[in-house]
Parts: sequence; C-alpha cells; structure tokens
Amino acid sequence: MKEGDLKTPEGIFKVKDLYPHPQWSKFVWLDYPNQQSWHKHLQAKKQGIIPLSASVGSAIGIHGVNQGNDYLIEERNNWTWGCISLKNKDVDEIYSVIEIGTVVKIIS
Repeated sequence: MKEGDLKTPEGIFKVKDLYPHPQWSKFVWLDYPNQQSWHKHLQAKKQGIIPLSASVGSAIGIHGVNQGNDYLIEERNNWTWGCISLKNKDVDEIYSVIEIGTVVKIIS
C-alpha cells in the first residue's frame, strides 16, 4: 500500500518486462503501481491508514535469489521489499512460459 512497508501489493497486474538480473537470477517486472494500486493508495491516505506523505512505491516483481541461496525461500518470511521471491528453478519455469502482458493476480 505504501513504499517501505515490506508488503507485497495485492491486486491484478500485468508483466511489464522480463530480464536477467545480476543479483536475483531473473526478474519479472510487474506494472505496479497501476490504476488499481493508485486507487487503493489514495483511499488509504484519505482514511488516515497511511500518512499523506507516503509514496506508493515501485519496482515490484517476481525474482529468484543469489546463486546458492535457495534456503532464503524456505527459512525466511517477508525478506524482500515487496517482491515475490522464488527458488531459481521455479523462476526459470515461470520465466519460460510467461511474456510481456501476462496477467498476474496477487492475493494474500
């Protein structure tokens, strides 16, 4: 809902880009913030849930982990800044079947 809350935004997004990432193996970049995200963010400000000065954030996606660090997926919770992180083999599988424009639904 706001930048820095360490939460993965919920909603319906589209894949904006896919590319190899030097730190996270591969990165599937989502179109966050989109119109739905902005609406939720502004409503939260109006309702006093988040500060008026809060930023909506950006650069949310699905990515892997540093080579050899798959344990992060099994041993840690909420260690990203809002992204979805998977084992590299799982990111490889997703990466091979999605394309720009693919719809991604994130729910809790």
